[in-house]
Amino acid sequence: MRHASVLCALLGMGGLAFAAAEAAPGRPDRVLVPAGPFSRGSTKGADDERPVRVRTLPAFHIDRIEVTRAMYARCVAARRCPALALDLAAEPELPVTQVDWYDARAFCAFAGGRLPSEDEWEKAARGSDGREFPWGGELDCEHANWGNFENEGPCAGKNPGRPVVAGGYPKGASPFGALDMAGNVWEWVADRYDRDPARRVVRGGSCCSYFVEPRAANRNAWHPNHRDADLGFRCVSK
Repeated sequence: MRHASVLCALLGMGGLAFAAAEAAPGRPDRVLVPAGPFSRGSTKGADDERPVRVRTLPAFHIDRIEVTRAMYARCVAARRCPALALDLAAEPELPVTQVDWYDARAFCAFAGGRLPSEDEWEKAARGSDGREFPWGGELDCEHANWGNFENEGPCAGKNPGRPVVAGGYPKGASPFGALDMAGNVWEWVADRYDRDPARRVVRGGSCCSYFVEPRAANRNAWHPNHRDADLGFRCVSK
């Protein structure tokens, strides 16, 4: 009954966001990241980002936006993803949060993909020219939803201090057109954290990050069962 009620509530909402979420799971909105090299890591962050290394990847596609509540609700309705302690019918265009690593993995399989590797995520975020942020080398509050935690931080009064509609900061697009690769919500990736393999890596920073800038090379890691109000994900495929 819970699955049916979530789906029925979303069906009554209409709108472009839900229409996109209702698309066949094998045809999500993904952008192409071409094959070739990129620089992974940075000398401007923590020591787990060093040394800077050149990686070469085959071509792949990555979700243009973070997975939304409406998209995840389809997976719940199909009984392919577990229900969440979250009202998926409320604000369906928001990124889905309160998902653990296993929930994210299940959704990506449902959507015809998988979680990105760290290498894939970082290349999609920064391109091949080594930029620090998806849009270039300078950080501000207009290109990403970051920097406000309980009305404190460099973007307090400018950014809302909570997740916003996925894709809501188009000025911050990556070189390949992926949105919100900096800020809004942290994003699970497939990899274990090399310094503590019990944890899984998250990337991108979030709305409420202000001690850590949302640089493309920044790394964080949590236990795979961790859930949070600013933790989501996106998927990749060939």
